[in-house]
Amino acid sequence: MIIMKLHHYGYAVKSIEKSLKEFEKLGYVAESEVITDVVQRVNLLFVNNGSDHLIELVAPIDEKIESPVTKILKKNGATLYHICYEVESIEETINDLKSKRYMVLLNPTPAVAFNNRRISFLYNPNLGLIEILEK
Repeated sequence: MIIMKLHHYGYAVKSIEKSLKEFEKLGYVAESEVITDVVQRVNLLFVNNGSDHLIELVAPIDEKIESPVTKILKKNGATLYHICYEVESIEETINDLKSKRYMVLLNPTPAVAFNNRRISFLYNPNLGLIEILEK
């Protein structure tokens, strides 16, 4: 059986700065500087309130440039949109999830936010979007 350890929750936000202020009111603090991922066309910031799990704030680099969160923000505004799990083997996990009817939306790719560890996004209509992060 594949073991998937919860790593973070991803929030699509319009503004990292404005959303950070709201999370700070809830006791969260920034765990990183704002990270720009030019491949994904997003800015990222991780926040934490002392728990084991991070929250990732994800905002488009520019409102005029299409990014993975642009449509989500237009439809829903700021919202939780994915859960990320850390896994030992990204290929093995993808194969396992595909056998359980998950669709791969992003093949394994290095992610600047995780020191170029590989990530993949998958979708299941009964669960939604998940991200897997290779250890």
